[in-house]
Amino acid sequence: MHIMMLSDPEIPGADEDAAGALGDVAVLLDGAGLPQRFRAGCRHSVAWFSHTLAAHLLTAAQDPDVPLSRALAAAIRSVRALHEGECDLAAGSPSATVVAVRRVGEMLEHLVLCDSSLLLRRRDGSVERLTDLRIDEVVAAERTSEAIEARRNTEGGFWVARHEEEAAAQALTGQVPIAELAAAHLVSDGITRAIELLGQHDSVSLAGALAEDPRAVIARLRAGERALPAARKPRKPHDDATLLTLMP
Repeated sequence: MHIMMLSDPEIPGADEDAAGALGDVAVLLDGAGLPQRFRAGCRHSVAWFSHTLAAHLLTAAQDPDVPLSRALAAAIRSVRALHEGECDLAAGSPSATVVAVRRVGEMLEHLVLCDSSLLLRRRDGSVERLTDLRIDEVVAAERTSEAIEARRNTEGGFWVARHEEEAAAQALTGQVPIAELAAAHLVSDGITRAIELLGQHDSVSLAGALAEDPRAVIARLRAGERALPAARKPRKPHDDATLLTLMP
């Protein structure tokens, strides 16, 4: 299987996204760029958390008999053990979205937690986008950052990878025959801004463009972000944009 990775950080040298592949497993994590007051209990950076969790998840998911959700729970538990003795995690800690895929025989297994996405481009030209939209529902319902944060990793709220291993059981999981796929694209929400924020693509055209020329996708994305009128600019004018593509 051919693998291609590309990341364009919001700030050069400070990428809070993490992506990698090991054996038959590939993962992409998008570190949540929270204000410091929401992670004040932890001395570690968002980038440390996302990159450390990605490494542990790649290792934990190597056994095909262990479901991806259990592998994620184990990885969260391992990372928590690295810093819970020196950090007050109950007072706030970094978190990350997760997309993971694993080849097991003739199937591609997947896991998606929070708003990074998996684009499954099939050989018939159709594209299935898998995204956990609960965070969007919470953001639409709440008026303040504090109210949104209060619903992180709570029943009826939204779930991300943080220090609570039970978040792993909340992930979307499934599998698809590899023979049906032309490509699988793991993308952070910095990439899917091309759909929601800029209207440059839909899921089908984005998946096709990522397979053909991912650097051009990012260049057009950055140009579109810069051209947005002030009234439409999001809180973060730019975001880390990361993709990992697998082609059978």
